[in-house]
Amino acid sequence: MTLKRSLIPTSLALALACGEVLAANLGALDLSSGSAGFSNTPIAGSFVDTLTFTLTVPSLANGSVTTVVNGNQDLDFASVALSGPSDPFAFSMLLGDPVEVWALPGSGVSLGAGLYTLTFNGSNSAGVASYGGNFAVMSISPVPEPTSFALMLAGASVVLFLARRRRS
Repeated sequence: MTLKRSLIPTSLALALACGEVLAANLGALDLSSGSAGFSNTPIAGSFVDTLTFTLTVPSLANGSVTTVVNGNQDLDFASVALSGPSDPFAFSMLLGDPVEVWALPGSGVSLGAGLYTLTFNGSNSAGVASYGGNFAVMSISPVPEPTSFALMLAGASVVLFLARRRRS
């Protein structure tokens, strides 16, 4: 039992010394309510974490991610990116160390239907810090909704009725 316990830290230290980048698939974001939160505490060293989500209709998307540090902890992102059927989008760093904030443009980005991947590329200190964020989508309807269309027809009917009444 003692041998197993000593092998785990030794293996971890050896992997870090070799400069290995550890990748983690954090799973899928459930955006059925329109938004989803996420968080992770990567192990010390370089990391690449991914989250996926699927859009069934064109949508306007926005998101941000913030590092959470305390004391000697330090988590630094090299990049945060969104890729999929639409153009790839890079998050911009809004605030640097010690607490980093990365976000998509405030106006959001337009995404088509399909499978998307959020990729977090960075490094974590031996003190092991965390990050967390939120991603939100709002469907973009190319055709007016039935209630909007009905209201538009009712308004046009009133204008037409008033125009005919004036002629008489």
